[in-house]
Amino acid sequence: MPFYRRAFLYLIRKRVKSILLLLIFLLVNSMILSTNMILHAAERTEAAMREKTKAKVVCEITDTANEITDKEAEKIEDLANVISVNRMGQQSAYLTDLTPVTASDSAEPDNQKVCLQSFDDMKTDSPFEDQSYRLTDGQLVGNDNRYSAVVNAGFAEANGLQIGDKISLEAEEGKTVTVEIIGEYLAGNENRQEKSTLAVYRVENQVYIDNTAYLELSGDRGFYKVSAYTGQPDLLDSLAGEIQEILQEKVEVTTSDALYQQMKAPLTQITRVVELMRMLTFITGTVVVSLLLCMWMRTRQKEMAVFLSMGEQKFTIFLQALLEAGVLFLIAMAGACGFGLMAAEGLRSMLFTPVTEDISLQVSLQFADIVLLLGIGSVVAVISVMVSLAPVIRANPKDILSRMEG
Repeated sequence: MPFYRRAFLYLIRKRVKSILLLLIFLLVNSMILSTNMILHAAERTEAAMREKTKAKVVCEITDTANEITDKEAEKIEDLANVISVNRMGQQSAYLTDLTPVTASDSAEPDNQKVCLQSFDDMKTDSPFEDQSYRLTDGQLVGNDNRYSAVVNAGFAEANGLQIGDKISLEAEEGKTVTVEIIGEYLAGNENRQEKSTLAVYRVENQVYIDNTAYLELSGDRGFYKVSAYTGQPDLLDSLAGEIQEILQEKVEVTTSDALYQQMKAPLTQITRVVELMRMLTFITGTVVVSLLLCMWMRTRQKEMAVFLSMGEQKFTIFLQALLEAGVLFLIAMAGACGFGLMAAEGLRSMLFTPVTEDISLQVSLQFADIVLLLGIGSVVAVISVMVSLAPVIRANPKDILSRMEG
């Protein structure tokens, strides 16, 4: 009779033992699969955090007479690990047909100017990002905006402006540019300023524009600050060194990945705990299954010794025992996958809370989890069968039979 037929007949004949081993495999497989799902979900979440947590290198000039040029900013953006850059410029300008907000009667030129702040993306590196200022209407300047401006609500009210209106700005050198108002904001300290404060220094006269308009108005004027964003926070130091080589001593270079480190810390802790759980599950599962199979093999020693004395190969005996365990393991694996599908959301809510609105850990059953379970579980089954069969394989069949007869 072929060994595979004997294996199936034995499982059917010993139903109680088969069900007991199946339940143990189901428990072990479910634990291994759960830890695999959590670990893979943590890896995906960490990858998302690297992309979205604003790890950056900040370059700020040390001398206002030596600003960062647009060409230097392009070189930084072309670096391998840089995802994007945010260029920040600043200059004063006149309003060609409007009046700045001021309570001072000074005749100085600065009392007739507004302060222009330029950004590639105001959602980052601006007072709006850290919520110092509050957008009250419209939208902030982003990478897709051209000739756009965000103005103070007090400035808009004083000049009768609203979203969609255009304002004309003139630099001291005579260059002009027209921008469209796309947003209004409040700083919160408008009413706490000194009356003697000149217009260019008042918060109501801070006008935020995009860099297309800024470069057209400023000509050769550069940027006082550039932030380079990367999706590889671990490479911040090397990236800072590359940027320092481009800009030399004209800037002070600092790195910022505090948000990434803050978000990564609890994820790393849980990952270590789950990895330990998986290792303990593997060891415990191997020990329990091995002990159970050892007890069963003791009752089957005479049966196996008879097969060996009849000329059956030891390897065939091993294959039969492995097939018996393998069939139960595969059935338990299918059950564990079903459990994993049902328990995925429960695992996520039990262990994690959303990191941010954009980043939350999603625990789900993936093909990689099943493959890893198949690998780890197979190792458990093979080791357990080898341990349980070791006394039979190493002993002489005559010795086993004589011992059993005695």
